[in-house]
Amino acid sequence: MNNACRRKETNAPIFSLKSHMKQLSEENLLGLAREYPARFYQLEQLNILLSSDSVVNPPVLAVTGQVSSGKTVVVKRFLKDTESSYTWISVDECLSIRVVLQRITASLRSLRKRDGEHAAEDHSIACNSFSVFVEQVNVLLSELQLEKAHFVVLDRIDELGEPFDAFYQFITKIGELLNASPLTFILISSTGSDPHKSQTTTYPHIFFPPYTKLETTAILCTESLCRIRTMLPKCANSSIEGLLTDDRLMSLWTTFCQIIVDTYFPLYGPDIAQFKVVIRKSFPKFARPVTDGSVAIPATSKAGWFELYKLHQPLLSSEELIANSLLNKGGVSENGYLDMPILSKYLLCAAYLASYNKPKNDVKLFSRIRESRKRQRNSFHRKFKDKINLRNLAPSAFEYERLLAILKCVVPEHFDSTIDIQTQFATLASLKLVTRPGTNSSTDILESRTKWAVNVAWDVILEISREIKLQMDGYILD
Repeated sequence: MNNACRRKETNAPIFSLKSHMKQLSEENLLGLAREYPARFYQLEQLNILLSSDSVVNPPVLAVTGQVSSGKTVVVKRFLKDTESSYTWISVDECLSIRVVLQRITASLRSLRKRDGEHAAEDHSIACNSFSVFVEQVNVLLSELQLEKAHFVVLDRIDELGEPFDAFYQFITKIGELLNASPLTFILISSTGSDPHKSQTTTYPHIFFPPYTKLETTAILCTESLCRIRTMLPKCANSSIEGLLTDDRLMSLWTTFCQIIVDTYFPLYGPDIAQFKVVIRKSFPKFARPVTDGSVAIPATSKAGWFELYKLHQPLLSSEELIANSLLNKGGVSENGYLDMPILSKYLLCAAYLASYNKPKNDVKLFSRIRESRKRQRNSFHRKFKDKINLRNLAPSAFEYERLLAILKCVVPEHFDSTIDIQTQFATLASLKLVTRPGTNSSTDILESRTKWAVNVAWDVILEISREIKLQMDGYILD
């Protein structure tokens, strides 16, 4: 989920030490699936892969998926319901790899305490290298003699304060370095394309696909009645408030969520966090005619829905709910993220890659099949050319057809194909984020041979790529 919509967590790891771990029954899984729509398959996979027996557990489990796909909340709820022994570490709060390693060792030292007593973090022994960390963990495990499995969850591992590639590769091989370890490391990260290679891993992955339109509507409709009533404007009189029962209020909320999703899903895609922002901003205005008594409560009048929709059609089609922070805050909103649809962010990054990469390098950069790179002669001309940073040069023009090909390579798999790409690209063009260089005689701006160039600086593109977890450095040949 977006940083602004996440629940604030303390810097200390979260500990939970139980004497045993129970497997969830089919009934419990169905109950959790009703609470978290479209996540029954992922809950079932967790229930199959993880158990209290550390011998059958994998040393590493990767949980991946698009931003705002429910990874963190589902894994945490599963571990709590199964009464598992686990340590939860928010990696995005750590500035370096050393801090993460120290928090892991501190969490293991805390297991020496009896259940229910949490020790303070002990940083007396610094973990300045991976070898020191492995040595400390092996010593601690020999002292603890854990009989049951213990899970170390590294949440948002891709948001570490420094490059995490070396740390990620080290963690994935941790099972080979620890002696008969009862630990299972659960790595939660957002889906990111591997820039140069596609490798086969020996540890299991659980993928959280993006939500469909129906699933997005179902998630938004699970809002509690108390929260919905807090968003309602005050009723004109007590009689109207009495008629607005829980069933009628939920009917009003459900229909409103369906209208919002149908209107904005082609723009925002499965971004639940962005939908919640739009809903909380527009629902009081949508429900005001009902609370004022000017429109009959829709549950008692079939014509009420049509009248409500007719009244608020200008609101739903205006730009009031789509404030673009790129125009007034230099690209960054008050919440710290760019106020743009997810696919528009990928389009803008793909446009930058198309402008600053030569077409002859596209196969080398974007193909999923490894290409044997030819050895180039180290001539004086080559040495001088390598000293020029391409990002300091003017953007080159690219064809719209080539942009779509690059977008297909960098966008995550299973991305919803119903989103209107042409409309979002036309919006970027109207905002002057992509421009048509020179004099282009084509009247159709979306014609496949139309020339375009990105009109956004590298620092803004870098901020966008961090939000969508796209490794831009791996797609540019300097």
